[in-house]
Amino acid sequence: MFFQDLRLQNELYIVQKFGALTDHEVHMHDALEISVVLNEEANFRTLKRDYYGQSGDVFLYRPFEPHFNLTRDSSKPVEWIMVLFSPSVIRLIPEGYKLLAPFYAVELYSPFIPSDSVCAAQVRASAEAAVKEERAREPGWQAKQWTCLIDIIVAIYRHYHLYSTSGGAGEEESGHEGIIRSIEYLLSHFAGDVDVEEMIALSGLGKTWFYRSFRRVTGVTPNVFINKLRLQQASSMLMHSAKSVTDIAFECGFHSLSYFNKEFKRFWGVTPREQRRQAMHSRPIIGD
Repeated sequence: MFFQDLRLQNELYIVQKFGALTDHEVHMHDALEISVVLNEEANFRTLKRDYYGQSGDVFLYRPFEPHFNLTRDSSKPVEWIMVLFSPSVIRLIPEGYKLLAPFYAVELYSPFIPSDSVCAAQVRASAEAAVKEERAREPGWQAKQWTCLIDIIVAIYRHYHLYSTSGGAGEEESGHEGIIRSIEYLLSHFAGDVDVEEMIALSGLGKTWFYRSFRRVTGVTPNVFINKLRLQQASSMLMHSAKSVTDIAFECGFHSLSYFNKEFKRFWGVTPREQRRQAMHSRPIIGD
C-alpha cells in the first residue's frame, strides 16, 4: 500500500511544485510536511481519508503518515509549495519542540487549515517568501529561509492553540488540553529520562484516564510515542552528523546499543549503519 524509503538529505527543504496525477500510491517519510496550495484544486490523500483544498489552503502531514499530493482534475495541474523539515531542526529554538505539538495530536486537530483563516494567510506569505529567497540566492538566503520556517511553525502553533483554548474542540475534548501539555513535555524531554509521574501530573488527569486519552489524541501509547521520536531523531543525526552510532543511540535516549539497533531495524527496515551508508551513496530523495 505504501513505501517508506524517502529520506531528507537536508534538514529543511522548501520548493514550489506542480502535479497532474489524480491517483498514486501513498508514501511516507520521517520529515514533517506542510503543503500550501497556490492554484487549482488539490487532493491531500492519506490512508484514512482524502481532503480537498483550493488556493490558499494549508495541509499538515503528520510524522510517519502515508500520504500523497494529487490534483482533482488532470487537465488542471495543481501548484503548491511544499515545506519539508526534520523535527531536529527545532532543537535550537527556545521551546522549539513545544511548537511541534499540532503535528502529533493527530486525533484532536484537523490537518486542514482553510484559506480564510489568519494562519493560512501567514503560512502562505512565509512559504512564498522562502521560495523567493532560494530563487534569488542573495547572500544570507538560507538564513532567511530558516526565519520563514519559524514564522510558519509559530503561526500554525498559535492557530491550534487558539482553537483548543476557545472551545473549538467542544466540551467532549475539554480534557485534551492536559494531553497537549504532556505531548509538549515529551517533545522536549524524549531524549532524556522521561519522568512519567511528571508527565501525568502535567495532564491533570488520573493515571488510567491519562493513558486512554493520550492514545486517543495521538493514536499511540506514550511509550510508542517516545520511541518514534527517538528513532526519528536518530535517523536525522545519522545523515546530518558525523557522530558514531553509539553516541547517537545514547544521545537519543537509548541506554542499550543492541536495543537501539534492534528497534531501528524493526522500524526503518535497515540497521543504523546501513541507513548511513545508503544515504552517503544515494542521490538526495527529498519529497513528493
